[in-house]
Amino acid sequence: MNDRSMSDINGTAVSYRNGIISVLVALPFVSLTGLFGKFLSHSPLLIVQGRTVFAFGALLLALLVLRKKVIFSHYREWLRLILCGIILAVHWIAFFKSIQVSTVAIGLLTFASYPLFTTFLEPIFFHEKLSKRNVSAVLIVICGLALMATSPSDNSGSILSGSVIQGVLWGLGGGLGFALLTLLNRGHVRHHSPLLLTCWQNGFAAMVLLPWSLSESWVLTTADWTLLFVLGVVCTVGGHALLINGLRNVRAQTASMLIAGLEPVCAIVFALFLLGEVPSLQTLLGGILIVSTTVFMITRSE
Repeated sequence: MNDRSMSDINGTAVSYRNGIISVLVALPFVSLTGLFGKFLSHSPLLIVQGRTVFAFGALLLALLVLRKKVIFSHYREWLRLILCGIILAVHWIAFFKSIQVSTVAIGLLTFASYPLFTTFLEPIFFHEKLSKRNVSAVLIVICGLALMATSPSDNSGSILSGSVIQGVLWGLGGGLGFALLTLLNRGHVRHHSPLLLTCWQNGFAAMVLLPWSLSESWVLTTADWTLLFVLGVVCTVGGHALLINGLRNVRAQTASMLIAGLEPVCAIVFALFLLGEVPSLQTLLGGILIVSTTVFMITRSE
């Protein structure tokens, strides 16, 4: 093997490692979403409208200050961004709706099903071979999530109650939306800045929701505005920009496994320190199963 081949291999390894790091750094920001979102008693539509407006404003200001590109030259780029914005809005509404009609645990854990959608949709989008290892890993993660979801500490023992079923269905809808968004961004991020994509996706999400959100009651307290600011600027700008950046060098399946496998675990850790919620042994066992599977996927991914 010549020096050039070795250099290419090393460069690919470094790029993959940087992509993994970017996705992992996004985790704390993404994990905070459910915790802060549950303190907002307003409708999911209003929450998402406020979040996307704050995110779009912060990102557009950052791009202008940094003198970066803010306009796309081809109409197809704009059409793709509009589509991503619509999917992003629907995904977030379904996510917050799931939390409001059931619990944060159900909302997060059912949303974490999105790697299952990604694993089977990615070969269709990019004509890639479906990995048996990824399918097996998804099934193991689902087992870990099931352990966590049925933990006594979650107060969700009545699995067949109407609110739980609604929460699961809304959560699965949010998971499907996020899987589609991840796949669309994977093809887009290779040619454009993650900040630029995140900016306009939030901008179009805000524009699409505006006609409906105008009918909402916008009587918000200072605490409500603060939480919306945190959701829009910290969780959205920080988390999703880093996630999109990671997709430059990491397959969507792998990124999905990382986020879906570790986000509930991170959320439990945040709940322990911020809310004083102590996880049960069953929750910890589910978390260990998820983390070990995720670590295996990272070390074995191509």
